[in-house]
Amino acid sequence: MLNNIPILEFSFSEDEPIKKVRINDHKIKYFGSGNYQLTKKDISYIVYGACFLGSGGGGPIGLALLFMDKMINDADVMYYVNPDNLEVDKNIAFVAGLGSPDKIFEGFGQTVSLNAFLEMDNYLAQSGQEPLGYLIPVEIGAMNTLIPFIISARKGIAVINGDPCGRAAPEMSMNLFNINKLPLNPVILTSDTDESGHYEKIIVYVEDADDAENQARQFARAHNSTAGMACYPMQGFDLNCSNLSNKNGDKFIQWTVGLAWNLGRNIVESENYNKFLAFLNGFPLTSYTLFEGIITDKEERKISGFDAGKVTVSNEDETLFIYYKNESLLAWNATRKCYVAMGPDSINFLTQKDAQPFSNADINSNPEKNPKHIPLGTEVGVIGLGAYEKLQNAVLVNLFLSNIQETLAAFPEDHVPFPDSYIPLPDLMSHYLKNKKYFAKNKSA
Repeated sequence: MLNNIPILEFSFSEDEPIKKVRINDHKIKYFGSGNYQLTKKDISYIVYGACFLGSGGGGPIGLALLFMDKMINDADVMYYVNPDNLEVDKNIAFVAGLGSPDKIFEGFGQTVSLNAFLEMDNYLAQSGQEPLGYLIPVEIGAMNTLIPFIISARKGIAVINGDPCGRAAPEMSMNLFNINKLPLNPVILTSDTDESGHYEKIIVYVEDADDAENQARQFARAHNSTAGMACYPMQGFDLNCSNLSNKNGDKFIQWTVGLAWNLGRNIVESENYNKFLAFLNGFPLTSYTLFEGIITDKEERKISGFDAGKVTVSNEDETLFIYYKNESLLAWNATRKCYVAMGPDSINFLTQKDAQPFSNADINSNPEKNPKHIPLGTEVGVIGLGAYEKLQNAVLVNLFLSNIQETLAAFPEDHVPFPDSYIPLPDLMSHYLKNKKYFAKNKSA
């Protein structure tokens, strides 16, 4: 049963220095030992932290903060549950929103996800089952990590401290539920509620995750470029990660919402770039500062319905290209002609002035619509995070490589070679740092 113990009572002490912890020690990542309540302030921490962890994707943080302010009241209470406390007979689904950020900035899409949740509940009731007991974020990113908590504020349902991606990903197939062949159907798609209180819905039975995404995009195109989606109905038994259920550990990434909360709190409270990097170093994550400089350009080209883009960051000596397909997938040092990072490792942005995270969609956006607009000329740090071991699965790696190839093909004039295989971030950085010393030595000669 949910109780009233606030998250802060079970979080790390602000008065104690952060220490390096083992990968299986959740003293820091883990933000509670049961099911607890969250306030709107806590949700803002999660949004900031999830934006940082989203590898440039997961939706604009400016949009997520506007959504949060409109959909969550100061007095609202949200709930979360840790993966080792899931009640085995409670029903679970993931609920997400998708669509055009421009349309959502205009006010569309505010009710699509809640409607998808309601329709999944209706489906379960008509099937003689209990209503949903838990929601799980579809990924870690500002918008799609926020959405389950908006539903929690309205309906009191608990959100699982974890997700199946560990970051934001360009395609629905690039998640551990899909890799582990968890049942996807039915897929429920919903529109916004209109002025008369009605909304459109369809229930589809799809062949696979790619089919589900195609159906969702087709539905969205007919409904103001937005849609709500509910799918992957399962039970707590399928995801419970207590000592008796370790077999479920490979199905998703545990504790990621708590990680986002901890990182986001530091971002919001300190607003200090160097302090945040020191704080980040206290977590059992593989992290590197890949590059520091000024955003000098952003260019986008449409490929297969996605925004394929390139962000250029430069300093006095070098230039870095960051290629993305909604989410950042590859960092390429254009001066030294070498890879710096590639998916499934994540490539994340922070402003150097005040340690604010942002997405690719926030860069050079409309400042009249986006309160977190990041103009060209902003000084930033590009931070690499090594992928969780579960995400280095051969099937997932091949999906990332395919997306990288598709994105690079949109920029043939750059002559960036397609990577033949995934090179993990620590290996790339070892080569990169040696290359940097060699490059500097020859430049000064």
